[in-house]
Amino acid sequence: MKKELREKVAEEAAKLLYHNVVEEYIDAKKLAAEQLGTKILPRNIDVALKMLKIALETEGEDYWKRLVSLRRIAYNVMEKFSEFNPRLIGSVWRGIIKPKSDIDIELDCEDLEKVLNKVVESGLKIENVERIDLPEPLREGSIARIRVKVEDVYVEIILKEHQAYLNPAKCDIYEDRKKGLTLTELKKILMEDPVKLFIPR
Repeated sequence: MKKELREKVAEEAAKLLYHNVVEEYIDAKKLAAEQLGTKILPRNIDVALKMLKIALETEGEDYWKRLVSLRRIAYNVMEKFSEFNPRLIGSVWRGIIKPKSDIDIELDCEDLEKVLNKVVESGLKIENVERIDLPEPLREGSIARIRVKVEDVYVEIILKEHQAYLNPAKCDIYEDRKKGLTLTELKKILMEDPVKLFIPR
């Protein structure tokens, strides 16, 4: 009974996330549990896998085309910042995306002005610049976030402190390290297996 209820909560939470009713996993799980009259909460990874199932049922083959398109956009943006050792993280790296998923790219750089100059030089449109003023461990070594728009897709460029870049934080959804994909690794994926999922088993 508990297992079945946990699965139902996971499915409802996945629907809430996929349809952008809420953005955070914890909020989706709590709301889903409340709607189902229980306090049982599933693991984040179970919600993510349910969300993939919903996405494939909803979008079919277009889902994989969209994933490849997002990864190609990520690669093109990362190329512009190659001197900062860009790394693709987040949902586009993992391969479990929502209709409005953005692209998250980390840079091994602590100089915001230097990166901003590169953004302008690259011809990218800046939507927002935010200095991250949070205590550790919430900040996870992030210094600033630059939001740009490419082909109607938002890209978050995150500046990381060097040590934080070298030692990726643990992912609260998949419970592994957020290693992501370097420019070279992403190029190889796009050539050999562009729809590969990066989900720990």
